[in-house]
Amino acid sequence: MDLQDYEYYEARAKDVKLEDITSSQHNADILAMLRNCHPHFTLIFITDESDYYDYHEFVVCEGDDLGWLGYFVGRSKELEYLNISDLPDNLNIDSFLRGLGHNRSIQTLCICTDIGESCFQTLVPFLRNNNNLRDLTFTCFNIGLQCARNIASLLGQRSSLKSLNFGSTDLGDEELVEIASALRTQPQIDELSLCHNHIGRDGCVALGNVLEGVRNPNLATLNIGSNVIDDEGLHALVAGLINCHNLTSLYLHGNGLITEAGLRSLSTLFQSDHCQLECLDLDQTNIDNNGVAVLSAGLASLSTLKKLNLSNNHIGDQGMQDLVGSLVNCNIEDLYLSHNSFSVFGLRSLGTLVQRATRLKSLCLRNNAIDDEGLQ
Repeated sequence: MDLQDYEYYEARAKDVKLEDITSSQHNADILAMLRNCHPHFTLIFITDESDYYDYHEFVVCEGDDLGWLGYFVGRSKELEYLNISDLPDNLNIDSFLRGLGHNRSIQTLCICTDIGESCFQTLVPFLRNNNNLRDLTFTCFNIGLQCARNIASLLGQRSSLKSLNFGSTDLGDEELVEIASALRTQPQIDELSLCHNHIGRDGCVALGNVLEGVRNPNLATLNIGSNVIDDEGLHALVAGLINCHNLTSLYLHGNGLITEAGLRSLSTLFQSDHCQLECLDLDQTNIDNNGVAVLSAGLASLSTLKKLNLSNNHIGDQGMQDLVGSLVNCNIEDLYLSHNSFSVFGLRSLGTLVQRATRLKSLCLRNNAIDDEGLQ
């Protein structure tokens, strides 16, 4: 929306009949709340279908003028959350996005559809000028290579973003290589989620190189669980994470290709001078006794650790003994060990930790080989 467009809408905003520019009374009511700056109307979902009309859903149908919707969203000072979901294929949402570019109040933008190359470019002023924008999420659609390039171009703009989420977008190595390159201009990001995708070795190498090359990255939380990361990929990723001195939470769950070699690389992160990890999730990563022995060497140096998830692995009695030995000096608060293979003997080792870990609040031991004697 250029200056001429904005002046057109501005001159007519007070008098326009909302029923004439919308397809339903429900959508007209939403525009009325935006126009009247309703203090409690802080989030909006834009979609092309709904089983029922939610208070916050603008369901786009024939007869809706998205230019007007963009204008009212752009001038809103109350909106904090915007979700763009599935839209009709023949719909040009460029006029809406030009209006959105004037908004300065939205803190979270969630995009659940590929809006196309030109529309990503139209989003640039919004990303660049909205200093309140903190969270940008892409989810529940397939990010192909061209879409990844469009997102990378968008992220090439400096912004106030703190959180980036690409969960469940079929993101692969090629796509992450494109997006990672743009993260060099976003060193202030403190939360990055890439879970439930198809990221492997090359994607981890690209991300690791970026994190290693950025000066003072602010990354505190990385969720890269449920991907296809192998040992070499993890090794490359760790090289970048060592440079992330603010990292407190790392989620690697569901990466079943990691072996002892990868865990050995991970231990070097724990032993690095500036590591202050508090939360580590290795659920469902095929860790056995040998893996625990390798991991324990690093965990022994990690006094900051508060939450550890090792559920759904293959940890036996010897593994439990090694794990307990590495955690006795930690301030562990939450420990998850369900669905492993240890028996009463491993449980006895754990008893030592329970006695010494004065801050322990949660301990999960479901589905192990523990009999009644062990529970006593």
